[in-house]
Amino acid sequence: MGVRHYLRNERRLFASIGLGLRRRKALAPGAVAVGYSRAQRPLLVVFVGLTVVEGLLFALVGFGLVVHLVLAAVELYSLLMVVGLLCSIVVYPHSVSMDEVRVRYGVFLDVRVPVSAIAGVRARSEDHSGRRGFDLDGDTFTVALSWQTNVVLELSRPVAFTRPLGRRGEARVIKFYADDPQAAAAAIHHAMVRPRESSP
Repeated sequence: MGVRHYLRNERRLFASIGLGLRRRKALAPGAVAVGYSRAQRPLLVVFVGLTVVEGLLFALVGFGLVVHLVLAAVELYSLLMVVGLLCSIVVYPHSVSMDEVRVRYGVFLDVRVPVSAIAGVRARSEDHSGRRGFDLDGDTFTVALSWQTNVVLELSRPVAFTRPLGRRGEARVIKFYADDPQAAAAAIHHAMVRPRESSP
């Protein structure tokens, strides 16, 4: 299961480069994008630069043609992976619609939360240093960026989701990071109250 999901994520990672070049975001019609890439974008740009420099340095060493071809293939693959990750966290943002909230991390994670299952939302910064980026602890699922979360979703019923390598989980509390947590919480709150406002 893990290998199948890894290969699927890899294909989608490379495809996100094309979406990024066309400046398209993977959003359902009418959904509002909630960005989260600001915290990681500078670090990934640095990784892209380091990968290019590393490849150029290897090219200057007299390893022989075969070794150079192998190293060039490895460097190109590494570069595409980093660029793909950079593009994917931009083109696959969190999103809020009248029907659901999607908590994402690039092509690797997509937790779909029905608006009807949300009991409450608030902007609250928390530090998760020393823990995994995707951490399911009891009924709380944490999606941290740089060990930080700043939005908390409290649910009235458990929501099932698939983790990056295919394992399933359920959560009644979801914590995640957004570039603008106040705007994210406001968009989710608006989606929660909108159906009640439009009902007769």
